[in-house]
Amino acid sequence: MLNAFARGVQPAFHGVLTSNAARSSDPHIMFTPSLLAAMTIAGAFWVGVLAARRLRDWGDNSRALDRGEGQLALASGGSGPSEDPSVRRVRARVAERVQASLRHGAMPSERAPRDASELDIDTLRLGDIVSIDAMDSETGGDAVVEGLLRLHEGGTTTIVAILADGETKRWLIGARETDEWLLVDPVHDHGLAGEPPRNVQPRPTSTRIYALARRGQATVAALGDHGRPPGSRVSTYVYRSGTREAVWLERWGNDVFLGEGRLVDRHTISFLGS
Repeated sequence: MLNAFARGVQPAFHGVLTSNAARSSDPHIMFTPSLLAAMTIAGAFWVGVLAARRLRDWGDNSRALDRGEGQLALASGGSGPSEDPSVRRVRARVAERVQASLRHGAMPSERAPRDASELDIDTLRLGDIVSIDAMDSETGGDAVVEGLLRLHEGGTTTIVAILADGETKRWLIGARETDEWLLVDPVHDHGLAGEPPRNVQPRPTSTRIYALARRGQATVAALGDHGRPPGSRVSTYVYRSGTREAVWLERWGNDVFLGEGRLVDRHTISFLGS
């Protein structure tokens, strides 16, 4: 309709220009009042046409948005998650920490944050990450705290942290006051029950024999997935062989839990709080 109206106005505008030019005998007189009026009307008309088109386009875009038709799109990034081994390892540890927190009914965000200076073996919580910086790959690595035993004996509190690295479980045993801690692998086929002997051979397939170095009695506060039977007291035993090799043994009544491993320097172990 707008285009048809425009086609009708153009001949009329042309006629006004021809008529005024014919009546003018002075070549220096280019415009008459009627010509100026016609030009003003035509200018206003085209301004209206442009405004109408703008309104029409805006209305079309608004309806397209209402229908959910996107007008603009950002190009999606072509890169996926990083495949760097260290990045993947950190992502896996964080996922394990969240899963451990979910299993025990507490997300890390629900607990009070701790300053880095507060992190030590006796301030560990479920879901924390223990990082062991060792030269050999078997000893070193990262693991999630799935269970905790706090053993109180006299004025000393010894922590047994049950660590999980995927399907692998290890125990970290130590106290804030000591410079060396024990890192051991659980041994399930040791064949011991009741009061342990003074010398133990943890694995039938190994010829290594450990001699008793220390034993004690402690009260227990247990938390998380520690795998021990219920009880408030436990007997503990430390066996040694060589300079660094050691065995940690717990006796809960007739049940014996044994781990074989080695002494590690505490400065090689760091913690990431949840």
